[in-house]
Amino acid sequence: MSEPYITDWNKYVFGNESSTFAHQIEWLEILRRSFGHKPVYLLALEGEKITGILPMILKSSLIFGKFIVSLPWLDYGGICADSPQACSILLEKAVKIAKAERCEFLELRGITLIDYPMVSKTNKVSFFLDLDPKYESVWRKIDPKARNQVRKAEKSGLEILFGEKELLDEFYHVFSHNMRDLGTPVWSKKLFENILLFFPQKSEIALVKLRAQTIGGALILYFKDRMIIPSASSLKQFLSYCPNNLLYWESIKRAIGMGLKKFDFGRSTLNSGTYHFKKQWVKDHTQLYWQYYLNRPGELPEMNPENPKYRFWIKMWQKLPLSFTNFLGPKISRNLP
Repeated sequence: MSEPYITDWNKYVFGNESSTFAHQIEWLEILRRSFGHKPVYLLALEGEKITGILPMILKSSLIFGKFIVSLPWLDYGGICADSPQACSILLEKAVKIAKAERCEFLELRGITLIDYPMVSKTNKVSFFLDLDPKYESVWRKIDPKARNQVRKAEKSGLEILFGEKELLDEFYHVFSHNMRDLGTPVWSKKLFENILLFFPQKSEIALVKLRAQTIGGALILYFKDRMIIPSASSLKQFLSYCPNNLLYWESIKRAIGMGLKKFDFGRSTLNSGTYHFKKQWVKDHTQLYWQYYLNRPGELPEMNPENPKYRFWIKMWQKLPLSFTNFLGPKISRNLP
């Protein structure tokens, strides 16, 4: 994509009320560098004016075949457009590309349901907490159980440290350990390195410390008037100290101090453990729509840990040494949506 359109792309993103942090053009280069997949940039134009965008990643593997996602790893993506006409133009072009590339499917992730003959999954949701300049007002919105767990973490002597790339190694150790314990192949550390590189003023790392030991951590992103936590983990042997509760509360306080308006807890699967944890902070979830154009007749793709056919492999993965899962995990996860 030519330089003028790169600049204009993000101007459009920040000027559009329905855009998400996933629509920023930097993500396509981050995902290309981190996983080696091909970015696809789609623009709808009226003359020289951008009226819609659709960022996509073309993925191909021997195991899972070829498919297009907007966007992998991220909670959101999909079409951001000024009108139904611009939306249709972008979607029809995306479908043509999926057909030309002989993809198994095209996957679009978003908060708004697109009116097009596609099938949808509705088992993913997000939680958005409205912020107020007064800490006490936000504190009172939170479920009493979550507030008690924050107090327990404080009484246990846990502390939060905010920083940048100098904290990445400690965060990734906790993150990769937790992913192994969940039975899920970990993402490459290069992904987080690239996020911090491309968003130097819009990303940071938070760590939870118990004395000198790091027992939890999170990646924090900033977009418009909100703070987002797309990845957070704590070591399971320290969960009784409630590190996640303190991590989120201190991050929320940080967002309030910056004058931000919303806190995005990131996506969860309905009725999962993380779903019930986040529901203590935000009573009502926001529905996410993952829509699919299937290029061939068949079932919806279910390449996720909730799929029963992966239970055996998940149990096996949980028993492997961390050094092995950290080596092999990124080679597997790069091919997942």
